[in-house]
Amino acid sequence: MQNVIETARLRLRPLTESDLPDYQRLMMMPILNEANGGNVTPTPADVAQWLTADRQSPYAFAIEERSTSRFMGTVLYYAHDLAADKPEYDIGYFLDPVDWGQGVMPEAIQASLRLVSQAQTTEQIVWATCLLENKRSRRVLEKLGFETVDDHFMAPGGAGLTPVPQYLFRLVVEPA
Repeated sequence: MQNVIETARLRLRPLTESDLPDYQRLMMMPILNEANGGNVTPTPADVAQWLTADRQSPYAFAIEERSTSRFMGTVLYYAHDLAADKPEYDIGYFLDPVDWGQGVMPEAIQASLRLVSQAQTTEQIVWATCLLENKRSRRVLEKLGFETVDDHFMAPGGAGLTPVPQYLFRLVVEPA
């Protein structure tokens, strides 16, 4: 599988340990924490652990501005159901708020889906959730063809997180 993909504006490359300062800067922003349903401000150590875990994802991409190599965010795919008869992933993503509303995330996810589809010879399922009030994220997913499966899915809470109703989306990805 190709490890890097470029679009007109973006470069998606593997997420690396050297991304920690930029990853921490973004993940510790209250606005991003709120968009993801967090009600606890993470510590730098928490975020460092998250990066280590995220780098273990089957596909973990840093999003860079192609012309400047500025770190803009991430697109991550986590194994959804290892017992499924076809590959299934949960997608997660975040983007620097200065880049919101410019079509960056749909472009990045679409590019990452091309890489994921090239890695398999069978159909794959990609699952996504977003908070009911996160209209931007919902529009991103709908723009990319994700279908709403449930509009009040109760996502499990992690440490310090209370389950909240979210949209649950599904996308079938055909092999390239």
